[in-house]
Amino acid sequence: MGEPYLKVVAHLNDGSLIKGYTDTLPITDLEVLLKRDAILMPAEMTVRPAGSGQIVTIPLQSLKALFFVKTFEGHVDYKETKFFEGHPSIEGLWARVRFHDGEIIEGVVRNSLHYIIDPGFLLKPPDPHGNNQMVYVVKKSLQGFQVLGVKHTY
Repeated sequence: MGEPYLKVVAHLNDGSLIKGYTDTLPITDLEVLLKRDAILMPAEMTVRPAGSGQIVTIPLQSLKALFFVKTFEGHVDYKETKFFEGHPSIEGLWARVRFHDGEIIEGVVRNSLHYIIDPGFLLKPPDPHGNNQMVYVVKKSLQGFQVLGVKHTY
């Protein structure tokens, strides 16, 4: 299975992972997706696990975050940068999020009221060479959210 499906790794609240493809979102260009004001995820999303013909339904409430990835394996020897060393070069809010399980990542969030009122938001990770292209963060899975800076122009 490939295009137009997005390659994802679903991190569930219980610590388990589901690696597969989803067509839950109506667009496959993640950069365009990040620029939208609102990203409304359905109450349930479907993922087709890699190498399987099955469809797994994941309730949004059981999801910690949905990682949009380049590969399912990642880069074994690569140490991904999870924090910006300086100001981000892209427009938005520079934020640090802490999940209930202790994981901390930084990224850029669109500067919009929707990241406050919607059940989740998209986060653009700092490492362009890392495996994670984008992360849909479910707010109920967060212990903390901190704005570190604002970048309003390129």
